[in-house]
Amino acid sequence: MTDRFSKKNPTIQDIARISGLSTATVDRVLNQRPGVRENTRQRVEEALRQFSAQQNSGQQMKIAFVLEAGTSYIELVKSALESVKTGYPAITTTFDSVPNYQRDAQAFSQLLKKRVSESDAVVLVSREDVQVNSEVRSAGASGVPVICLSTDLPHSAAYVGVDEVSAGANAALLMGKMLPVKAAKVLFVVSATYRNQEEREMGFRRVMRNEFPHLEIQEKISSNDESAETYKLIKKYLQDNRDIAAVYNVAGGNRGIARALAEEKLAGKVIFIAHELTEHSQRMLEQDEVNVIFGHDSEREIEACFTLAQRLVKGQPVRSSYMPLLMFTKYSRFDLPSPADNE
Repeated sequence: MTDRFSKKNPTIQDIARISGLSTATVDRVLNQRPGVRENTRQRVEEALRQFSAQQNSGQQMKIAFVLEAGTSYIELVKSALESVKTGYPAITTTFDSVPNYQRDAQAFSQLLKKRVSESDAVVLVSREDVQVNSEVRSAGASGVPVICLSTDLPHSAAYVGVDEVSAGANAALLMGKMLPVKAAKVLFVVSATYRNQEEREMGFRRVMRNEFPHLEIQEKISSNDESAETYKLIKKYLQDNRDIAAVYNVAGGNRGIARALAEEKLAGKVIFIAHELTEHSQRMLEQDEVNVIFGHDSEREIEACFTLAQRLVKGQPVRSSYMPLLMFTKYSRFDLPSPADNE
């Protein structure tokens, strides 16, 4: 750590970020307006103390972001990080990413090891892997916490993301309600051994088995999270399986699936549910190429990673930070919400 740090006065946005309250609530507290609960006022005061402590610590924290994921998700995290980090002058970051179709297990593990040696904390996105798990365990033993973003690993210091079992269960519930009550086939699409995908599958299959036994999960196609390759796989599958009723994609490559459905004249006839709200998937919703997209507030997740890292480096106890699961249809507003107003 270094002593390079520029002090600033807290903004309403700073206090909202630290307290988890909305900017409107913080404004009411700071301006002593009536109707504010005592516990809300105390949360704002505690946030002010935390901000002051950060400003007076004189210490710069370095957090390494190391991602192995699909290119769309990598860009999503990178954009959120750029937006959030300006509000944390005491934190510097590095950002390394490897598209999962280019991943070399040994090289990725060595990259992770290098970043651990250079940083105060690491935010990691990675599939389940023996070498990666070993590096995460070693990092913790050496005093460098590894926070897993979006998909957890066995030896992480904490997890930040949505409850993925719940996400899969909700996908099954919506799909089952949207389809007619008769026997039908459902296509399930995954990519690599990411725990979040396995948890989505667990929730999805559980609800399908218990509430919609007439729906058969006939196939499980493994893509590489990229649209071009996913398109080829889905196109080939659809040519041999014209009677598919729905598709649930827990991986990347949504544009490839939509393209294959359109070319096989199945767009609008097949229910399509997927994950990750991006510029492309928003357009797909608006054009009826996908029915439902599950998403999450990436900026809030980055903020949670920063907060957890600060606490972990100080030796303070933490708990994993579960974020709300967001659901989008073509009728949704696509601007992400402000921090929850938890008065």
